Amino acid sequence: MKRQNKYGLAQLRKDFPNDQKCLQFAFDTLHSKECGCGGVYSPVKGRKQFYCTKCRFQIAPLSGTIFHKSDTPLTLWFHALWVFSNAKSGVSAKEMERQLAVTYKTAWRIMSLIRKALKQQGKLSGTVEMDTAYFGGKFKSGKDNAKQSEAMAAKSVVMGAIERGGKARLIIVPDSTAKTHGDFLAEVVEPHGTRLMTDNTNRLDKVALGFNRLTVDHSKGEYVRGDVYANTIDAFWSHIKRSITGTHKVVSKKHLQEYLDAFVFHRNNGGNDKQRFFSLLETVLQVGAAA
Repeated sequence: MKRQNKYGLAQLRKDFPNDQKCLQFAFDTLHSKECGCGGVYSPVKGRKQFYCTKCRFQIAPLSGTIFHKSDTPLTLWFHALWVFSNAKSGVSAKEMERQLAVTYKTAWRIMSLIRKALKQQGKLSGTVEMDTAYFGGKFKSGKDNAKQSEAMAAKSVVMGAIERGGKARLIIVPDSTAKTHGDFLAEVVEPHGTRLMTDNTNRLDKVALGFNRLTVDHSKGEYVRGDVYANTIDAFWSHIKRSITGTHKVVSKKHLQEYLDAFVFHRNNGGNDKQRFFSLLETVLQVGAAA
């Protein structure tokens, strides 16, 4: 990675040495320095607000954001965002507790609010690989998989799609029926001009009729045929499952979508540490302010 693409702790502390610098960045991201009356905004000493030097109107740039009403210093928040942005395999709340020297409850809340701000959106196009995966569930299938149906029912069904060399989308769905496959495709993938790469599941036979669908038959040991394969999304599933097992140990159904959103954010913003950090910082500010 090129030096200018890196963003280490030294750069973070240089750019954001104190809470006032952090507050100024939040204000500059969300507001204009000029007031409509012709005055300019200046920080209010000792408060997390800015006031117009002419009309005296005040703005609280953190209002509505994930930083609102938090007693945690902004420098610690920004440090947490920096750690999060660099942790492509995830970071646990326990590790964040150690990094920030805060309580576990505070660390968990910080991590949860960051993940909740990372909503997926937009349709995928070009060459898109699609697949379904199953996460979690403590139910054991038993000897000779006698209770396999019960074990599968305990898992969360996740459908995913990835552009070759582009972005990804992952969504928890209620089941893996043909209708659900069709609903996922309609929401996530642009049909016009898209080459849809999948395995040969018959659940897509009717609902993917408007797509240029190309398949590989895993049941016959076929995983690659020329440039037809779904290995990219298979590798992404493996990365997520290894990361959950190694970093988070276990993720509940209630919060799984938030964790998936975080993995998608890292994949969609890979390659440049500095861009990814500032993209994350601007996202958590703008999503909170717009909510």
